[in-house]
Amino acid sequence: MAGAKERVIVWGAGGHGKVTVDALLADCSCEVVGIIDDAPQEDGKRILGVPVIDFGGELLELTKRVDFDGIAVAIGDNYTRYEKWQKVRECGLKPVNVIHPSAHVSRFVDLGEGVTILAGATINPGVIIEDYVCVNTAASIDHDDHLATGCHVFPNATLGGTVRVEEFAYIGAGAVVKQNQIVHKYAYVGAGAVVVKDVAEGAIVCGVPAVHFGWQLKRPEGHLLTQDGRGRDAFNRH
Repeated sequence: MAGAKERVIVWGAGGHGKVTVDALLADCSCEVVGIIDDAPQEDGKRILGVPVIDFGGELLELTKRVDFDGIAVAIGDNYTRYEKWQKVRECGLKPVNVIHPSAHVSRFVDLGEGVTILAGATINPGVIIEDYVCVNTAASIDHDDHLATGCHVFPNATLGGTVRVEEFAYIGAGAVVKQNQIVHKYAYVGAGAVVVKDVAEGAIVCGVPAVHFGWQLKRPEGHLLTQDGRGRDAFNRH
């Protein structure tokens, strides 16, 4: 007799939520029992047949009304996704990893918690994926790469071998990062960019080859931003 399916709540009723629900529905070991969202107008809708449940922002109250085993946070914005995961952890709820069955994930990959890997993605051996990372549709992560907490690799992006993408960095859709490069934390690599050298902390880079375009000023709660005399971003943690 087959084991019981894991009952999952998805947090996020937007487009990223839809593809996350789709990935979970494709996984025969999961049952999506509901979707929650911070926008009240989403309550009562159905996404891919799954109801959006009014939870009033109270996760612990939700546990009294709905029987579920764990939560998948389905929010594309790195900082918002991280904040939701902190609330999940504070409530002692189980983070669920979402891995679409069509993704190729080597058995020699080290996966953290709350990881999302969507349809057609390839994760090669030696890769480390820390907590709350999203590897989006058809992204390619080559050998020995390191994806740090809360970063996001967008659809069809390609990372060469031994690339490090640091905390909360974005790799835009269709971007390519040459082997052995570092994309430092808070950085944003624009869609279609080709990165051939390290990307500085907080930098926005675009183009082929990628060049500096500006600074990414958004930060997760608790991370402070100041400006030094060169116009570069300097950061401190509480």
